[in-house]
Amino acid sequence: MRRGAIAALVGLLLLLLVLAGCSDGQEQAKEPDVLKVADIDENNFYSMYGDYLNAAYPNTRIEFISAKDASDWKVSFEERAKRWKQLVQIEQPDLIVLRDDEIYQSLADEGLLTDLSPYMQSSGITEQIHPGVLELMKQNRDGLPYGMATIFTATKLYYNEDLFREYGIDLPRDGMTWEELLQLAYRFTAASTSSDAPVGYYQSYSGPMELASYIGSTEGLSMYRLNAGKVTLDTTAWQQVFHTVLSHYKDGTFRSFTPEGKISTDGTTYYDQEASLSADWFSKGRAAMTIGSYGSFRNVKFKLGSVNPPVDASTRSRSADFYANHKLAIRAGSSEVRAAWGFIQFMVSDYVAKVSAQQANDIGVPSRMSYGQFANNEGAAGLYKQMPAITPPDDRSGVDTSFYEGFYSMLKQEISDVLADKQTEEGMLKRMQEQGQKLLDAAKANAGSKGQKG
Repeated sequence: MRRGAIAALVGLLLLLLVLAGCSDGQEQAKEPDVLKVADIDENNFYSMYGDYLNAAYPNTRIEFISAKDASDWKVSFEERAKRWKQLVQIEQPDLIVLRDDEIYQSLADEGLLTDLSPYMQSSGITEQIHPGVLELMKQNRDGLPYGMATIFTATKLYYNEDLFREYGIDLPRDGMTWEELLQLAYRFTAASTSSDAPVGYYQSYSGPMELASYIGSTEGLSMYRLNAGKVTLDTTAWQQVFHTVLSHYKDGTFRSFTPEGKISTDGTTYYDQEASLSADWFSKGRAAMTIGSYGSFRNVKFKLGSVNPPVDASTRSRSADFYANHKLAIRAGSSEVRAAWGFIQFMVSDYVAKVSAQQANDIGVPSRMSYGQFANNEGAAGLYKQMPAITPPDDRSGVDTSFYEGFYSMLKQEISDVLADKQTEEGMLKRMQEQGQKLLDAAKANAGSKGQKG
């Protein structure tokens, strides 16, 4: 749908809202003369929110404040947080678009954002928003919603129904744990020893270390706690995760396949479109299952099915890759708090959910629960049954960024040694813990010395 058509439809829906006299039980906010908005990129902001904002406040002048410099990923998190704080205090935006969870938490903890709880309660919309989104909004020191994500992203477990029927294997279902999924995948390995036979589960560019990390995220585990300066791999939970991954790699559940890369002028390996397509075993019909973002694999040549992705073993309700990164927040002390809240409320209304149901949107789906009904899509409805896997917030300040590359390279080597029968799983975990702790200690010391020099 073209933007002009979207604007017309939004305008019509807004007119209906005005005629109704209220939105979700709250009086319509007075249209401001000027609304100051901060976001990383002006074009991106207007692409996502422009039509809606113009429809909601057609006579309001939008004063855009660029947060591009404050969001520069080339600088440390500490520097980005400092720049964002200065921007909010000096430029004093009314409405703030936040796409970084850590910056959102930092600004909330600094007291620079407005607690939206009273507005949500008075409007009665709390029960209408995906509970997983609300939970993510409260991931800060106070446990309060200082922002509202208008959309969220989640994944689905996609499967090739034709392959399951051909091999007489039970179809995947909602609520499977990773162990159950991998056992299901192994049935394809057990069904045929041919090198041309399909694999049960495949994830592009993913090896045993990446899979272990993925499973750990689903279980709400962290490999380290940076704020405490501790590597946390020496636990029963991580032992079980690595055992699951290694046992399935050893029994042939997975087959190694790396696409042919090309070498750039600086000596690094990269993968062009041809290589990426060659790595997509699922689309080619050579893998029975894969995990992808909602809306993926629209043009495959087999009967496509989908269920919700694997869940944690303890509650059987939480999944990884559930994100609510596009947050709208209001600066604490803004004189246009009601106008800013009015726009946020409109963006999570039934009206916008109806508009979204008529668009092809790869960015995310509305946080408003009613979208699952408007979309008339079983896959979309399933998204609102998912809950995010939660890991405690961590503080990356005071840790040199070189830690991450060294840490994950070490993990890959240790896992490789186990698969090559050069060491035991027990020995691997012990070495991972010891080497990881040394790397973290060095990274903290290195960051401290840099800070003193600065």
